[in-house]
Amino acid sequence: MGLSKFREGYEQKLKEQEEKIRSMEDKDVRHFRQEGNGPLADISEEIRAEYYRHIETYAALIAEIDAILGV
Repeated sequence: MGLSKFREGYEQKLKEQEEKIRSMEDKDVRHFRQEGNGPLADISEEIRAEYYRHIETYAALIAEIDAILGV
């Protein structure tokens, strides 16, 4: 598999992460987790931050591939 195929895959994954964030914001989706018998904790911001970290990673990989390919 060539670098351009990897780049296409990373672009698709980046778009998927952006869509997940957009969906969370548009639908005002909230995520909760319960630890033990304690109250539910809102972890929506943690999940959103994780999506942003994925986007940053894919963007960096795309930039690196572009540099290698001389794009």
